[in-house]
Amino acid sequence: MSASLESDPILVSYHDSIVRVSNLKTLDDSNWLDDSIITFAFEYLQYDSKFAQHQSNSCVFVSPSVVQLLKMSDDSFADQLLQSIDFLEKKFLILPINDNRHVNAFAGSHWSLLILAIQDKVLYHFDSMSSANDRTAKDIQSKLRVFFHTQVPLVNGRCPQQENGFDCGFYENDLSKSPTKEGFEKFMNEINRCITSESINQRRKQLKTLLESMSSDRKA
Repeated sequence: MSASLESDPILVSYHDSIVRVSNLKTLDDSNWLDDSIITFAFEYLQYDSKFAQHQSNSCVFVSPSVVQLLKMSDDSFADQLLQSIDFLEKKFLILPINDNRHVNAFAGSHWSLLILAIQDKVLYHFDSMSSANDRTAKDIQSKLRVFFHTQVPLVNGRCPQQENGFDCGFYENDLSKSPTKEGFEKFMNEINRCITSESINQRRKQLKTLLESMSSDRKA
């Protein structure tokens, strides 16, 4: 094992996600969430949360690394990648996106969320910084259009707007929680009412506590 990994041990290994000690620090106030935390949050939402008990058969969550690969791939490889996800019998495909334009590097500065209504072939974009991620959303739209061999409209959904430059990962994660409850219009209204700066700060604490608890169980 390299010296850098030895100094940054694994905190939690959960399904396809690995969270290291350094990743946990991104949950402190005023820090930008990294891919590892978002991947864990999606995995937990899909397998162990209250959401999983009621909605897991309706949704497919795609990890940030796979979405990045999809975005940067040519159409032929993107088509194969989408086929491997096996989502066509579900209702929603949930894709976290960021503005990283590099294939082999962790970069980018902003997260937002795409939700594909699979049967309707409509792609909804929720961006907590207005249109900051429009280019990335259109990149994914283009790949889906080729995959389905038809138009896939891109709709900008109403979304709470963040008040700083670092909470976008939490807005993206909270927006992914319940797209199937009452339909999109009621869902958007509820999200706009409930997600605030205070609730995001609380989510930071809850997620950090969850990871620390899972790490303690792992060591026991």
